[in-house]
Amino acid sequence: MQYPEDATRAANYLRQAIPLMVKHGVEPNPRNFSLWYAYVAKSNLKLNEELDQVIAKYGTCPADNSADLFRRYIIDDEVDFSQRVQAQLGEVVNSLSQQSSDMSEGSGQYQSFLEQGIENLKQHHNENDLKTILSSLLDQTRQATEMTQQFQCQINAAHVEISSLRKELQSIQKEVTLDALTKINNRRAFDTRLQHEIDQQAVNPSRPLALIVTDIDHFKRCNDKYGHVMGDKILQSFAKVLEHCCDGVGFCARYGGEEFVVILPDHNLAQAAGIAEKIRLTTERMKIKQRDQEETVDQLTTSLGVALYQPGESTIGFIERADHYLYQAKEGGRNQVVAENQEIKN
Repeated sequence: MQYPEDATRAANYLRQAIPLMVKHGVEPNPRNFSLWYAYVAKSNLKLNEELDQVIAKYGTCPADNSADLFRRYIIDDEVDFSQRVQAQLGEVVNSLSQQSSDMSEGSGQYQSFLEQGIENLKQHHNENDLKTILSSLLDQTRQATEMTQQFQCQINAAHVEISSLRKELQSIQKEVTLDALTKINNRRAFDTRLQHEIDQQAVNPSRPLALIVTDIDHFKRCNDKYGHVMGDKILQSFAKVLEHCCDGVGFCARYGGEEFVVILPDHNLAQAAGIAEKIRLTTERMKIKQRDQEETVDQLTTSLGVALYQPGESTIGFIERADHYLYQAKEGGRNQVVAENQEIKN
């Protein structure tokens, strides 16, 4: 699929696509950005028709449907939005480089003209000749001044455009790595960060790396009792608990549904278990009021599994071990921490 529009129109399409994705609960990943960009651009009416049918049926665009539509309508010329903005930045820089080259060439020509003018002044003493030479020098100086001023304006305009594009790129990158509901890191960001930390651990095996996997106990029961709107509020509140308990020491993310994860670099098992217990206690004390009512939601609790990375272990193996301890916590009665066969009860 080709994208012939200019940068301004492309940015407008992007600004239209993001709210639609949020409205329909579509995960903000590059594949979906491309899909919804094409939708608002109306670059393929057949794509729009099929996407409308999917939204009408499900209220969102499930991952399988997104993958299918992307494969059939976008894959022939995939455009990653962050790469698109980076390309625009490159165009601005290249343009500025060309203008700088032109300016340098013009300055060189002006210097040569001045040198020639000085030689002419040395050789001519006639008053009319001097007036002609000086007048010509004045004209050339004026032209050089105008060229310099134009170049400065071009530099200023380029700086403004680069700043705007950089902010847009940062915004897009942030949207891609944030969970739309809770506004903390999403699964994509977690996968990238965990792999980075494991790579770092391979370089320095003595450096500990811990992982917490947790979810909200009986969350489905909360949804059934209070409704999905309140369920969303519970997830948002729990995400804030994680951010508060892990501020400055850990990387927390929503893994999927009501399941969350926390990466703790430079933390041994006891330290990680201590943070997990802090999360558990803070959640247990949390009070959430129902909308337009004074009544609070029933006490919320969370179960947590904690694992310490083992050298040479795969990312999947590491996550599965932490997840295993989470299930042990649930099977043991919930509202507790299980860390590498060590149970910390409430």
